[in-house]
Formats: sequence, structure tokens, C-alpha cells
Amino acid sequence: MTPLDLTKLPDFLKAQRWFAGKAWPIKSVSVADHVNMELGSCTFTLAIVEVVYELGHPERYQLQARQTPEGLVSALEDDACVRALFGLAREGRELPSGSGRVVGEWISSTDSGVALPDPLTVRRLNVEQSNTSLVLGERVIIKVIRKLEAGVNPEYEVGRFLATKTSFRATPQLLGALNLEGPAGATLALAHRFVPDAVDGWKYTLDRLRQEKALGEGFLADMRELGARLGDLHKAFASAGPDDLAFSPEPLLLEDLQRWSASIVGELGVTLADAGRLHADLEGRRDGLITYAKKLAQVAPSGQKIRIHGDLHLGQVLRSENQWLFFDFEGEPSRTFTARREKYSALRDVAGMIRSFDYAEATVALEGGQPRGRVGPTRDAFLEGYRSATRGAPFLPDNDEAFDVMLRAFELEKLLYEVRYELANRPDWVRIPVEALLRMEDAP
Repeated sequence: MTPLDLTKLPDFLKAQRWFAGKAWPIKSVSVADHVNMELGSCTFTLAIVEVVYELGHPERYQLQARQTPEGLVSALEDDACVRALFGLAREGRELPSGSGRVVGEWISSTDSGVALPDPLTVRRLNVEQSNTSLVLGERVIIKVIRKLEAGVNPEYEVGRFLATKTSFRATPQLLGALNLEGPAGATLALAHRFVPDAVDGWKYTLDRLRQEKALGEGFLADMRELGARLGDLHKAFASAGPDDLAFSPEPLLLEDLQRWSASIVGELGVTLADAGRLHADLEGRRDGLITYAKKLAQVAPSGQKIRIHGDLHLGQVLRSENQWLFFDFEGEPSRTFTARREKYSALRDVAGMIRSFDYAEATVALEGGQPRGRVGPTRDAFLEGYRSATRGAPFLPDNDEAFDVMLRAFELEKLLYEVRYELANRPDWVRIPVEALLRMEDAP
């Protein structure tokens, strides 16, 4: 194989649609690590490229490039190269890189014995812009991670834990991975079981709300089941033994409650100051809302901190064959890997999903429909399912009053996040969390 001219990679990177730094002045681009792949009929270079900007933190990206008479092209446009890359994971192979090694992993559990067709078909998904997703044989989906971060990738870590340490299967199971070990270490790609007929929970819920003027028992039963499956997920997380330090539950301490309360109080002041300039009806609401955050610090600590999904909403669940599946354990993209791996109260996930119900109803209203008071019954059904699945669980508060106080505080925390997100990205939508804040402050 003729080695690729690495000096051409910076320009190649800048031309990729998934490169997120196009709008920022770039100071330098360099190759942090690379490996020349000679895999059967396909040869290409896998490179880790570091981008240093005039302002802001450096970023690292993964690319696979192949030299052709027309110039450099993405190796993942070639089916043979995709199959070869997948083969590294499935065969658990290792290849030396410039400063480390690429290590393939295939999880040896019953479900990972996926029977694949021969020849193995490759289908590219175009819906994701930040990573590259490929479906192999309509049985496996590979996510090639483009923007790399230092540390343990939470999606890999959580997927591996669920697949190997628990019996929880309400998720597209992690089958394998490609990791780069060494100074530029990172998770490069993940392989999950592909669920061909799935509908995401956001679309599923919107469709139901558009069709049903009043919620039927069937939909409410679905929401109870969603709550119960979330309870099962939390029980799986909490099942880790004391030697599994990344997942083992920890006692919830007073200092945790005080720290979370102080964080919400701080966010409340900043967020209401920003949002209040556009929404005058938020004026004078701070003192009423701050009560929810301060009550959190006054709860007698009980229960545990556990690993949670961390970014849970209707878009992070699938509906397939009348079952709910949880996926995308990456966590909030705006946070560091270290922050995403912290243990929290499980009620943070519960609050995230509850807020999603309000968004679904508000979205239907924005389309011209009229809100029909369906958020409350949906919330109640979801909580009923969750409480039934987690009754007596040691990771939850030991009394209903503490459960309610903590849940309301985390709902407020999520609302403040939504206001900030909408102000920055979708100002036309900021009214959705603002109205929820007003309802919350008006509540007895």
C-alpha cells in the first residue's frame, strides 16, 4: 500500500459535512494518530486529526480516507471498506497505529451471535449529520463517531454494562466496538442490533396526540408501560456490585441535595434574567419558583445515586413490536464525558421524560391544534408505571413527600435548561418552557 500523504488530510477534513468547526477561524490542523489499513480488497488510512482554533478548545475528529485518481475520498463510501472495518470489531482484531493501537471488540453474549447475510449488504443513513451511521445486513447498525472526546465514552460504557452485566434487554443491544488505545485514545465506532421497524417515541406520541382528541386507555397503557420500562432500566443500573465502581450505587448525601439545589438556584437567576427580557410575564416569578429548588436542600437524604440515562426524552426511546426500547446513552452532548458519567438521582430521568410530554402537546398546539389537558393524565400514567416497577427500590427516596419534592426540583432544572436551549437555538419555541414555568409557579 502506498502511504497516504497525511498533509492532505486537513483540507479533506474541512470538506466533510460532519466537520463542526467550519464557521470558526482555524489556527492549525495536525494528525494526532493514524493507522494504514490493509484489509482484504480495501486499503485506506484511519486518522485522528486535531483542530486548533483561534479561540476555544481544540477538537479531535476521526476520518477514513482513501486515495483515488480523482483525489482523496471517504473510505466509508466503499462497501468493501465498511465490511472490512466491521470485520475488525467482529473478529476482535488489533492493529498498531502511530502511537497506540486500534482494538476491535465483539461482545460474547447470546444475542451478539447475529446471523448476517452473505454478501453483507451496506446501507447508509443520511439522517445524522454529526456522525456516520451504516446498516449492515439489516441486522446491525454501526455508528462511526466523528468528533472524539477524551475519556471513557458513556454510550460504549453503558451499552457494554447492560449487555454483559444485566438481563435488561429493552434496548438495541450493543454488539461490539472499535476503540483506539494510546495517547489519542477514544471510542471510534459502536455496533448495535438494528431494529428495522421502530418508530421513535417522539413521532409515536405526536401521531397519537394528533389523532386522539381525548386520550384513550390504549395510549395511557403505553405510557404506563414506558414508565415501567424506565423503572426496569434504573433497577438494572442499580444492580451493579460494589466492585464495579463506575456503576455501583452510592448513598445519597445531604451535600448532594444541597449542591444540586444551589445549582438550580444559580441557573434560575441567570435564566430568568435572560428570558425575562423577552417574556415580561416572568417578572416577579423568581421567588415563587426558587421555593422548589430550596425545598430540595431541605429533604432528609434517603435513597442512592446511580448511573442514569442522563438525556432522556421521547426522542431517546423507540416503539417496536408494541414494546419500548431505550437507546442513545451518550448523555447531554454539551457536557464532558466525566460529567456525563456522574451518578445522580434516578428522578432526573423521570423529570426529563415528563417534560417531553409537555413538549409533545405544545408542538401539536403550534401546528394549529388546541391543547386538551392531556399532559396531566399522560404524566400520571407514566408515573404510575414507574412507581409500580420500582416500589421499594433502594435507589429512590423512602417516602412520597421526598419523591415529589425532588421530582419537582428536577423538573424545574430541566425547564431552565429548555429555556436556555430555546433562546439560543429556537426562539419561536421558548414560549413552551416559559408557559410551563408560569404554570409551575401558579401551582399550589
